[in-house]
Amino acid sequence: MHRALAWVGTIVLIGIAAWLGAPAAMRAYWWRQESNPIRRGAEIAARSGCFSCHGPEGARGLPDPGSGQAVPQWDGGVPMMYVDGEEEVREYILDGVSRRRARSQSAAAERRKAAITMPAYRGVLRPEEVDALVAFYMAISQLAPVPDAEAAKGRDLVRRFRCEACHGVAGSGGVLNPGSYKGYVPGWLGTDYPELVRGEQELREWILEGGTARFTNDRLARFFIDRQRLQMPAYRAALTPDDAGAVGAYIRFLRKE
Repeated sequence: MHRALAWVGTIVLIGIAAWLGAPAAMRAYWWRQESNPIRRGAEIAARSGCFSCHGPEGARGLPDPGSGQAVPQWDGGVPMMYVDGEEEVREYILDGVSRRRARSQSAAAERRKAAITMPAYRGVLRPEEVDALVAFYMAISQLAPVPDAEAAKGRDLVRRFRCEACHGVAGSGGVLNPGSYKGYVPGWLGTDYPELVRGEQELREWILEGGTARFTNDRLARFFIDRQRLQMPAYRAALTPDDAGAVGAYIRFLRKE
């Protein structure tokens, strides 16, 4: 019996050692497997120069010395002043202006004063890249309504407590997390989520307690959780069980969408 336990312990240690020495390609593979349109859109925006003018993740536009106003940011309610739905977002990306504002004399006067103008990406980005960029913009701007009241409350809580800072915009994928099993904070849209959250009760545990009994009581899982640099905080002092249920409703809405 003791010999069998020793062998099991040896195998576990060998597995851990092999994982710690795993090549970056393996973790990059898992990162790609969790890809989704929103996260791809963020990557396309970054490499296309969008954040140079609209700010990091579109959150803070540059001041325009010509117009005296800032380049529009992509969140905080500002998008509603410039775009009316997904199709106009697409028009801005492709042509630098929407058809509606192109016909407006006052909007044309604003563009003539501006020292920083929106470039057109027609012929620069492939159709699937434009689709992904639109998906990212719609997610970060929250232009699309959430019809379910509980899910809408969950979205407000997610924004209020800045859950997306780690889990990505609309749960599209998290930041890198050194020491963690897969190397990043899990998102909510891919296959990581159902592996980590088995039902409503476990989601409430994650949100309110910062972890679940299933992982806490698993020695191997505990090893990786303890060594990761970024830890899930417990929100019991800030959120109620009903609040956690609303966040769950929002995540279910996102996964369905």
